[in-house]
Amino acid sequence: MELTNVTVGATCNRVYGLLGAALGRRGVAVGVGLVALLLLALGVQAQAYTPLSKDVRYRIHAQGSGGAKVSRRCHVQLSLSAATQQGANVFADVCWLPTGEEPSCNSFEVSLMVLSRGDSAEFLLPAGMLSSSLISYPKLKGVSDSETLRVGVRVLRVVEPDIVLDDAYEKFCEDYRRYEKRLTQQYLQRHTGFKAAGDIWKKQKKQGNGQKAEKAGNAMLITYEGFFLNGAPFDSNGKDGQPFRYVRGQQWQVIPGLATALAAMSEGEKAELVLPSALAFGAKGLADIVPPFTSVVYEVEVLKVIK
Repeated sequence: MELTNVTVGATCNRVYGLLGAALGRRGVAVGVGLVALLLLALGVQAQAYTPLSKDVRYRIHAQGSGGAKVSRRCHVQLSLSAATQQGANVFADVCWLPTGEEPSCNSFEVSLMVLSRGDSAEFLLPAGMLSSSLISYPKLKGVSDSETLRVGVRVLRVVEPDIVLDDAYEKFCEDYRRYEKRLTQQYLQRHTGFKAAGDIWKKQKKQGNGQKAEKAGNAMLITYEGFFLNGAPFDSNGKDGQPFRYVRGQQWQVIPGLATALAAMSEGEKAELVLPSALAFGAKGLADIVPPFTSVVYEVEVLKVIK
């Protein structure tokens, strides 16, 4: 039930009047509590939310002690939970989110910029907005992207890597790497069939003929597509369908994990690879495309080896 402020005010005044007449002046104090319960039952609770954008509303539950504010180019550690309007839980974890250099105006990361370290809040926002930020988690099950979720947030840490002291930055990196490793292991538990090849996890989808690009200068015609752990694509060899010519030993053509994997693949082979950030886009990520400390998945096929 959606009530306007005028309706709420009229309801309050009328109920207060009735309580005053029935209970006398001493009863009014008790009546205030009864009115609050009545309004909650009528659905006025939503009036406590502040609009943040067309799709997002929020309310502060508790404020911290005035710690660092969430802003652009920082990393935020959150205690995060999400539930449907009917109360079904769809997500709960302690997670890291980078806000990025130029986050989208209509994003969860921008919504977090009303908070500071130690703050607790609740947001009402579309499930798709939350899913697009949780790229290393499986897609939220049982909800459509347009469905409104209640998202509870507590800001545990706000880190600005460019200005922290060396020791603090190393501690931050260690924490983030442990977080990345945990999410990668969870992905491998959900997607079986991968075998470890050093720090790379590989699932062979099609065998090759054994011919490899063994020496520097040997070339390979390949197709590839990159995904986040939630299945969202972010990279490919091109929409025109033309294969990419990779020359072994030539720098800056592909990320280190792909170069290592391709050295072991032969003509005709197709494989799925899980690459840790150390062999992908590292501690800094890739602009606002790939966040820092993010493991990624690549599907690669070697069409031809040219010696």
